[in-house]
Amino acid sequence: MAKTSFFKNYRVYLLTSVAYMGSLLFGYDTGVMGSVLALSSFKKDFGLPTESSGFANAKNAKVSSNVVSLLTAGCFFGAIAAAFLNDRFGRRFTLMGFSVIFLIGAAIQTASSHSIGQIYAGRVIAGLGVGGMSSVTPVFVAENCPPAVRGRITGLFQEFLVIGSTFAYWLNYGVALHIKPSTSQWRIPVAIQLIPGGFLFIGLFFLKESPRWLMKQGRYEEATASLSYMRREDPTNPEIVKEIAEIRASIEEELAATEGVTWKECLKPGNRYRFISAFIIMLWQQFSGTNSIGYYAPQIFQTVGVSKTNSSLFATGVYGTVKVFTTGLFLIIGIDKLGRRKSLLFGAAWMMTMMFILGAVLATHPPTNVNTVSPASIAMVVMIYLYVIGYSASWGPIPWVYLSEIFPTRLRSYGVGLGATTQWLFNFVITEVTPNAVNHIGWRTFLMFGIFCLSMGVWVFFFVKETKGRSLEDMDILFGTVDPEQRAEDIERALQNKIALEEVENAGVEDKMTSVRMENVPAAKEEVK
Repeated sequence: MAKTSFFKNYRVYLLTSVAYMGSLLFGYDTGVMGSVLALSSFKKDFGLPTESSGFANAKNAKVSSNVVSLLTAGCFFGAIAAAFLNDRFGRRFTLMGFSVIFLIGAAIQTASSHSIGQIYAGRVIAGLGVGGMSSVTPVFVAENCPPAVRGRITGLFQEFLVIGSTFAYWLNYGVALHIKPSTSQWRIPVAIQLIPGGFLFIGLFFLKESPRWLMKQGRYEEATASLSYMRREDPTNPEIVKEIAEIRASIEEELAATEGVTWKECLKPGNRYRFISAFIIMLWQQFSGTNSIGYYAPQIFQTVGVSKTNSSLFATGVYGTVKVFTTGLFLIIGIDKLGRRKSLLFGAAWMMTMMFILGAVLATHPPTNVNTVSPASIAMVVMIYLYVIGYSASWGPIPWVYLSEIFPTRLRSYGVGLGATTQWLFNFVITEVTPNAVNHIGWRTFLMFGIFCLSMGVWVFFFVKETKGRSLEDMDILFGTVDPEQRAEDIERALQNKIALEEVENAGVEDKMTSVRMENVPAAKEEVK
């Protein structure tokens, strides 16, 4: 009986569940501090003004900006380091190293006592770990996925991210309701992140290395064993043999074209196009406005009129829950059917519309009474929820999927590293800008993000190529670095070389067996005598 897709690929899903703990930490660590910063207990412990809400107080806005942006600064440098470590030490060991760094940073934040500088230091160190993991995990997962479900499985990066941030939102709402204002009220949600960090570190001991990285290192037998294990097939299965031949042919083409010098590969037209695309798609993801809301959701909701801390935390929890369900639904039924281009175009148009409406309502009906939630404020909250539905079905998961699948094996760690670094660089810019923008230009902040959404839709229309259903090795053909006929010849040559090698090995075994039999002949004759 044929195995169903899920059960056939259950090892890929298990690997994804472990590796994407890094993405969950990414989401949790960004979501938790935005909500913690809204707690009066945190403000009291660290000497911040407690009488104002949102970004109305300049000091609170500055500390909020620093606490969030220092994480992204650490992530930026972690992503740069990961691009090189990932290529040298492999996906698995690199992830282990970054998970240890994250755990150290999380422990420092948890142990902080009345010193905002200690929070800052912990955020930077944890950021190094989160940034490194964000650069490695999409590569690790994509290199183990079969093409038919790669979009769905790789896109789980975003699903784990929003689960992490949503859990953080609801946890903060829970502690605000059920734990009296005290140090424990903010320390518990900060400490919880140590659990998935530990799970990631321990789980990596039970995973196998990426077959494509092993192939790049010339470890062909290990690569074949790893791939056949993940696919739950025998190493001699024709599909496994063909995929290994494609991987080997692709790597040998890259070596032959560049004489083994990696930087020359980056300058080839097809590869240059891919690097530029990686940079721009991650830039646009940040300028869509999502992280402005994601990081500072409680304060954003307070800005549009949901002023009470518990009410804004509840609205934030609902916001995160909408992201979780929309992202999951899109990954199940949308990404591998609609494809990348159509989803990005639709998402850009949808988000642009919601941002323009949100800005217009805030401009014409600004909240005035902090004790009541006006119909206009309710309308703006609905616009934020509708906005995030569009984001979760397009610009949330797809840039990470696209980033992890367009590069050749020898350049994948550098390409994803560039994309992750770009994401964190402009993430840092946005988190620095948002509190001051909302404080100084108000509703025009949302108008600005609406214009960015329009611009990114135009870019997708002209420059993004559809990758749905293609193998990772087919991307070289799609981006024009090799023609289909050449690839077919190289695959055939790789298959013939494998067959010839097996024949030589079999002949060697037969010679040895014949030799053993001949050695036993005299002994047998002696016994007869």
